[in-house]
Amino acid sequence: MNDGYPSIAICGIGSVTVTILHAFHQNKVPYKILCKDQNRLFSLKERPIQFKGPNGVTTDINLSDHLTIVQENFETFDYIILGCKNQLLNEYITITKKHLNPNGRWILIQNGLPEEHFSNLKNKIISGVVGWNTQLLENGIYFQSNPGSLVLGGSDQTKPNSIWETLLNPWIDVVLTEHITGFRWHKLAINSIINGLAASKQLSLGQLFLNRKGRNQAITVLTEIKELMSKLQIKEGVVPGSFPIQKLGGGKGSLPLWIRHLVLILLGLKYYRIRTSMVQDLDHKRKTEIEFINGAIVNEAIKIGLSVPANETIVNEILKIESEFPS
Repeated sequence: MNDGYPSIAICGIGSVTVTILHAFHQNKVPYKILCKDQNRLFSLKERPIQFKGPNGVTTDINLSDHLTIVQENFETFDYIILGCKNQLLNEYITITKKHLNPNGRWILIQNGLPEEHFSNLKNKIISGVVGWNTQLLENGIYFQSNPGSLVLGGSDQTKPNSIWETLLNPWIDVVLTEHITGFRWHKLAINSIINGLAASKQLSLGQLFLNRKGRNQAITVLTEIKELMSKLQIKEGVVPGSFPIQKLGGGKGSLPLWIRHLVLILLGLKYYRIRTSMVQDLDHKRKTEIEFINGAIVNEAIKIGLSVPANETIVNEILKIESEFPS
């Protein structure tokens, strides 16, 4: 512990981890950034990160005193936050394993169901479900467009240490839970439409949800996931500020159809120009995480013999787009 704080490292700097860094910066929480290579260290050292919060205030975050090359690091940490994409998780766990204290834990903030790929490490993993949207703007500023919470829960169904409320509040609201699976599935369902469906059409959220056909497709996707969750006996945990998919998807407990359309219209209006991360990946001809989002839904459905054609279509459409990228 450092001045009462646990020792914390971050490996992988992106929109989500920068938002967490901002909270650490404001609360004067000590942390280290483990860089995979010298070029990445130099690029982060070159100039402060600029972060603009939902309050409109831009903060410069100087990382110089926090940076180290992972291979040259001799410290161990109570927590290591992994900020990479799902595809790289295995690599990041491997390279940071010796830097984790014997009773330490990785924090996985990826979308999808990342813990399912590391079932042998359940007692070493805390799941983090993110409830905000932060994007890297063209001017190089990280912009958090909405206040949001971080839901943390042990992969082994234990509640994490309450110190996380001190570390992140009031900049990020923290929810600690013993039942992270329901929150994971809620966020997975939301991502299946705002990332998966939007990317399959290569549309902004406004273009997607202000179109009746787009809204109908979104409701169909959510209905499939709702049925799958029911059959898997997963109780939804709603991320604060979000909307229950049990009410948006069709079937038992759903809202009247016109209200469901209205909710999606309001979402489209609020985030009209937002091109979510997977849409931006396709914009820049990068491989997406589709196999870990809608693909995860398809895989879970196959295990129990359930058909989820709308989700399958999204996966196939995006894989087709990716297959046409230059190698």
